[in-house]
Amino acid sequence: MRHLSNEGGFTFVELLAVVLLLGILVLVALPNYFGAENDARREVDRANVRSVNAALALYRFRNNGTCPAAGGFAGFLADTQYFPDGAPIDPWTNPAASTPYVNTYNAALCRVQMSVAGPPAVDHGTGVGH
Repeated sequence: MRHLSNEGGFTFVELLAVVLLLGILVLVALPNYFGAENDARREVDRANVRSVNAALALYRFRNNGTCPAAGGFAGFLADTQYFPDGAPIDPWTNPAASTPYVNTYNAALCRVQMSVAGPPAVDHGTGVGH
């Protein structure tokens, strides 16, 4: 007959200590994960703004300094001549919705104003977010 005291295994206190340590690790890691996710989205925003600026510069170069027609910015974003991989997608929206940047467009100044759901800071000297 076998005695229970000779059987190997973990005590309740040991298991409780492991669960507590894992819980603490999760509490420390989750904020870092979400912070990194927001940082990555801000970087995508910056890259998208640079992409749109470069495409607008190319458009103006090819069209004697004129800008896309007022109200035609969505068509400009859809033009594969300027965006071969498709229009830049707003990283703050649902990825399945694939929402392109189309908010405010001023044809007279050839300026594009894009808003994002996140709170990126903007360097007014360059117009690019930090």
